[in-house]
Amino acid sequence: MGVEDGNVDVAAVDIEVDAFRRLFPLQYYERHFKESIRPDARPLGTSRTTCVTLGDVSSADGSSFVKIGSTLYSPDEGCLAIEFHMPPVCSPLVRPGRHAEEAPVIDKQLSDVILSSGMIHLKELSLISGKAAWMDYLDVYCLDADGSLFDGALLSAVAAFSSCKLSHS
Repeated sequence: MGVEDGNVDVAAVDIEVDAFRRLFPLQYYERHFKESIRPDARPLGTSRTTCVTLGDVSSADGSSFVKIGSTLYSPDEGCLAIEFHMPPVCSPLVRPGRHAEEAPVIDKQLSDVILSSGMIHLKELSLISGKAAWMDYLDVYCLDADGSLFDGALLSAVAAFSSCKLSHS
């Protein structure tokens, strides 16, 4: 169980705690609640340290940077945000003011395929470990929903990423 020569293997304990949290989430959080602490060891009545700065992006009309505690999900990785758009012009079935039902499904499929294929390595988007990273936005617009929506979206994504150049300076 991760104990060698009286020393506890911290990695093994972390894996066991994570497994318990995933397998028994209710019991995991109830245990913390009974002890009046949060899973990150803060007392229940204590909030995270919050920092807000305004105007960090000089090229934007308005910008802000917000940090709440140590909320870096993956401190050595960037992020990829994908959105598949189906405006009403693409099909008579898409109504103005309503999202097409297919759009979120294609969003998820694109994200899964792009990240699992190794086309984008999120670690390569890190600028300063734990402090700054690129966030890539991929917006795909369908102009004619005549079939093969996912294939067209994926081909568009591959083409866009193949010509994308990020400055790491």
